[in-house]
Amino acid sequence: MKVVRKLQGAYGLTLILMMYLYPLTIVGLLLLRGALDKLGRKELGRAVRLSVVAFLLSVPLYVAKIFLGISGWAKVLGITPIETSPLVYNGVHVVFLFLQALSLYYLHKTLDVLAEMTEQTILRTAGLILILAIPMHFVSIKVYFAATLTGLVLILFGLENSKEVVA
Repeated sequence: MKVVRKLQGAYGLTLILMMYLYPLTIVGLLLLRGALDKLGRKELGRAVRLSVVAFLLSVPLYVAKIFLGISGWAKVLGITPIETSPLVYNGVHVVFLFLQALSLYYLHKTLDVLAEMTEQTILRTAGLILILAIPMHFVSIKVYFAATLTGLVLILFGLENSKEVVA
């Protein structure tokens, strides 16, 4: 039961930070790694490490997004966007989203292993929704947030239903 609560908190914190305070996502990923290490499956630790690597590679691009005015934080922080070519602007955005999707892909791998351990296929579905949320940046940020929160709710629900197996 305690492990399930830690996993729920770590996944929740990771995804909320990823949506609102991206650079602080590392805190959630490290907490998630600690919670998953207690389950004793090497593939879980490896997947989180790869997720952390993809995340760390994306942070400089996130900063670039702010200075290019792609991120909403540019307006909040009062930063005047840097004028650049559409190639640079779109390149930064696409590469950032690719690395963010890669980070979420490895989180999906952890959910895949947990789904296998607990027979809660909803965890696998939640991971897929998180990955599919990334391209929604191009459609609407509201759709991205809705999809990410849907994935989070499914993770919390799936872990809650797997208390006996994980604990």
